[in-house]
Amino acid sequence: MGKYFGTDGIRGKYGDNLDAALAYKTGRGIAAFFGGGDCYIGRDTRISGPDIENALVKGLTDGGANAVLMGVLPTPAVAHLTIAHEAVCGIMISASHNPPEYNGIKIFDGFGVKLSEEQEGGIEYYIDNMPPVADVKGSTRLFADAKEEYIDYVVKCIGYDFGGVKVWLDCGYGASGSVARAVFERVGCAVEVDNCSGRGEKINAGCGALHPEYVLHSMQGTDCRVGFSFDGDADRLAVVFDGEILDGDSVLYNMTRGMKLKGKVVVGTVLSNLALENKLAEDGCRLLRTSVGDKFICEMMFRNGYNIGGEQSGHYIVYPNATTGDGIMSALTFLKTLCKDGVLSAPVKLDLCPQKAIAEFAPPAIVYDKDFVALVEKHTERLQGVGRIIARYSGTEPKVRVMVESGRAELVDSVLAEFKRFIASYR
Repeated sequence: MGKYFGTDGIRGKYGDNLDAALAYKTGRGIAAFFGGGDCYIGRDTRISGPDIENALVKGLTDGGANAVLMGVLPTPAVAHLTIAHEAVCGIMISASHNPPEYNGIKIFDGFGVKLSEEQEGGIEYYIDNMPPVADVKGSTRLFADAKEEYIDYVVKCIGYDFGGVKVWLDCGYGASGSVARAVFERVGCAVEVDNCSGRGEKINAGCGALHPEYVLHSMQGTDCRVGFSFDGDADRLAVVFDGEILDGDSVLYNMTRGMKLKGKVVVGTVLSNLALENKLAEDGCRLLRTSVGDKFICEMMFRNGYNIGGEQSGHYIVYPNATTGDGIMSALTFLKTLCKDGVLSAPVKLDLCPQKAIAEFAPPAIVYDKDFVALVEKHTERLQGVGRIIARYSGTEPKVRVMVESGRAELVDSVLAEFKRFIASYR
């Protein structure tokens, strides 16, 4: 992580470690790094979005770049339209799955790919060392048809009529509310939608992809079998099927069943459950693991030509249709593997290896503390041959995350309890 960038762009509580001044400097930094040109900008529904957008646009145009405003739109739509219109970059103003008081700035290059750490470092340099205001300032214009163009694109990519299959959607008061109903109806689904109004003060609050129990509860007593929940910027998906919340590894596995896998490879992360790896091996396929974060999955996919990857948290990438996590595209890809003549078959549910995780508030320095490192090493050795442990600092929240996986559930609980005690004492 850099001075301003985390694992998924710049992110923080608005008015605290992210404000209009930083947004302006970021706009200037983007303009200097890319050397001008068109920058396509979308945002989610957060209350702070327009303020950040205004400051960012001023920074871009003062730096000589052009700002193309697309309004409320999912993150994957920004990535796609950046490619389709040959923009120099795409910018999404969103804090993704975080609570309403957070916001962020995600940046894509002209290929619709999230920036590398080296590219982010270049922008950070210009944030701290801004060149003079451009002699010729950039322009600002609206892209009124952005939503319709993205809807058309997703419908074309899916290329399937679902014949009236009923789906329940929870848009989490986020960006998916601007397009989700239209997409699902265009591909022949009968749709019920919750939380689709643009009330940014409620984004992700007890609903959306981090709270699939909301759509699970909403579907009770109906004849609808499948529900999809999206996070604030619609790059993340949670699935409910036949009254159960389907785990992320099972969702990814079912998506692969209808695909011809390039190289017989699926890309996951260090957190992907061993059950996914074993099930793919039964099918003659391999799971390759990256660091946590969809941009690392994308990097491995694009570098090697693999066509599907994802992580437990709900980011799934179906390439080349999407160059970043796309909740709507992933939901329809999942649905397509189960649907025949308007009738749904049940998905495969993986027999997961017991895996638990904690996410505790702590300063970033904790992961470099010698006693914390020693604790990780101790339990890595303890779990040798019977499980594994992943300890890392979150790139999106001020938390340390520890995941333990083992066939011995009591061992998992014991290890996590020791980490919780250590983190509590460290604070």
